[in-house]
Amino acid sequence: MDHSNAIPMTIRGGSAELSRPDLFCQRPEYLRAILKVTRLAILMFGSDGECLCASQAALDLFGASCMEDLPALSSPQISPTLQSDGRTSRQKWQELLVQVRSQGSLAFEWEMLRADGSPMVARFNLTYVAEEDLLHCSIDDITDLKLAQSRLEFLAYHDPVTSLPNTNAAQEQLGRQLLRLSSPAGCGVISLGLIGFQEFNDAYGYSMGDRLLKQVASYLVCSLTTEFTVYRATGPEFLLLVAGIVSDDGLVAACQQLANLGGHRLQIEDVEFDLHFKLGASRGPQDSCDAAKLIRQASLAREHARRDESRPFRLYQTRMSDELLHGIQIRQALNSALIQQQFELYYQPQIDLTSGSVTGVEALIRWNRPGHGLIAPGAFIGAAEDSGLIRPIGRWVLREACRQSMQWASAGHENLRIAVNLSAVQFRHEGIRWDVLDALEESGLPASCLELELTESLLLADGTQVATTLSHWKSEGIQIAIDDFGTGYSSLSYLKRLSVDKLKIDRSFIHDFMTDRQDRSIVRAILQMARSLGIQTIAEGIESADVAAQLARMGCEIGQGYWFGRPLPAKEFKQWLELQQVQP
Repeated sequence: MDHSNAIPMTIRGGSAELSRPDLFCQRPEYLRAILKVTRLAILMFGSDGECLCASQAALDLFGASCMEDLPALSSPQISPTLQSDGRTSRQKWQELLVQVRSQGSLAFEWEMLRADGSPMVARFNLTYVAEEDLLHCSIDDITDLKLAQSRLEFLAYHDPVTSLPNTNAAQEQLGRQLLRLSSPAGCGVISLGLIGFQEFNDAYGYSMGDRLLKQVASYLVCSLTTEFTVYRATGPEFLLLVAGIVSDDGLVAACQQLANLGGHRLQIEDVEFDLHFKLGASRGPQDSCDAAKLIRQASLAREHARRDESRPFRLYQTRMSDELLHGIQIRQALNSALIQQQFELYYQPQIDLTSGSVTGVEALIRWNRPGHGLIAPGAFIGAAEDSGLIRPIGRWVLREACRQSMQWASAGHENLRIAVNLSAVQFRHEGIRWDVLDALEESGLPASCLELELTESLLLADGTQVATTLSHWKSEGIQIAIDDFGTGYSSLSYLKRLSVDKLKIDRSFIHDFMTDRQDRSIVRAILQMARSLGIQTIAEGIESADVAAQLARMGCEIGQGYWFGRPLPAKEFKQWLELQQVQP
């Protein structure tokens, strides 16, 4: 036999040429076939399962220098006592030997120990050679692959920042709880929002934000009783499952326990952060038997709590879902309304209370929604702001109002100032400055004939940005009015700084003006303040001649309300302009 081309293979007891001639030398073609693949990790087992030979790659894989360092596969030196499926290594190996002889080949994973004691996971491909009653085995080290899979499995059910279980884990756990529940037993789901996190994140960066979230997670876990299980949702939001909730009172108590954790101060490096939460809660199975739906309901209740400054938490109510669905439908319908031109402007006159002449007109949007009739802005402006449609809608209002005003001017009604409301969301859009100027340029309307109405809260929100935009408009000759004056946080400083032209006294002060001494005192104070600052005043909601006359005597220059005229479509308003003679 020519062994000059043999590739080294270690055989227990000596070299391939010297050991077990009765086994190998009678089958030289079989030996040569094995030797050709010795760059792989290969083991040969006898009928009793004892390892007979190993390639050098196999020895290297186990960290063994020779066959004597490689005991039986089920030995505690090379395999842990228990495999991952719970069977002992010895028991599992014997069962696998029986199985491979029965079906000829077998692939399986095996947990092993290297010579230095470090763990290893290997994939075995075992083949039974019936003629020789031998087992041929190739081995692949899949330790890194298993670690990667384990990491992916961890990330699928855990948050990488806090290491808390995530929403997927919460949903599965909640689903299992719901299956086990029987009346009157129940469970609670609480959505917790961390107030002020976004500002902290923006100010100090994502790394500090992650450290804050870790501290919050640790604080919650350490502070709560075992009935609570804490999960990380997204952003600054956490989920908590509460066991043993059998009534709304129990859910309220759980929410209150969480709310009481607020006010605690955390230290992140040299920065302090005061914890404040907004909470929303749902209860299963009363609110729903579906885990995902219960979590959504809790989040929806938290969103309602966020809008309600008076309460730290809200329990889910069916109407919240109805409102959400209604909002979605409204937003979809608004998008169609823009495309199908369902919006229309109505116009209400503004009257000089001394001369009775028409000084201006306010443009008011209406929605001619098919099947619903004429809809006032209060029913859809909020949805337009939430959906981002407020800018295209507001841009249309500006262009249509300026176009219509220019048309009236061409018909002889010159110097009629048109007032247009700008919502806070619309104003904050970076393109609002150019939307206004484009509307003037397209229509040809003089800038002095356009008046923009803004709210007090908007003017106080961002002094620099507001001042820059208003200064730009003022330099063009556009007038600025403050709408609903007196209902917000009035400040003399912004009136002076922003060079406001007109204050609109809110209708809530005018409605009981003649009988309510406090309302009359507020109106008098506003008029005196405006007069001292050289600012014009206009009173909204005038519905009688007595009110108009009294306001005129107190020094109010302009009035607006049903007493003078209701909001009318453009065609009817033109007729009103031509026929109406207003008396002071």
